Amino acid sequence: MNEELELLGIKMMNNEVPPGWTEEFGCGFLSIKLLSNWLGDLGQRMKMMRSWEANGTPHCFWFSGFFFPHAFLTGTKQNYARKHSCPIDRVAFEFELLTDKLEVNEITEKAPDGC
Repeated sequence: MNEELELLGIKMMNNEVPPGWTEEFGCGFLSIKLLSNWLGDLGQRMKMMRSWEANGTPHCFWFSGFFFPHAFLTGTKQNYARKHSCPIDRVAFEFELLTDKLEVNEITEKAPDGC
């Protein structure tokens, strides 16, 4: 066994995310969660993305489930700017959190603009 595999085994036995999973390959998401919770989160993120691909744009989004939320927000602004033929640098966000009023499964339609 080489040093790299030994470190991987030690991290997994300690319920820690191995550094190569998030840093070296750059394909995992950064988190301070334990490995067991990190893997559960990864499964939920994959489920969200597969559902989006199979069923189209969802009615609401699990924002903290995105790997890079800035890209999602920029894409949302671009879509709005194109739809309304206005410069993207003049587009700003307004937020209305519906979870104070509704449960996630009660949101049955998409926002007319934005997300």
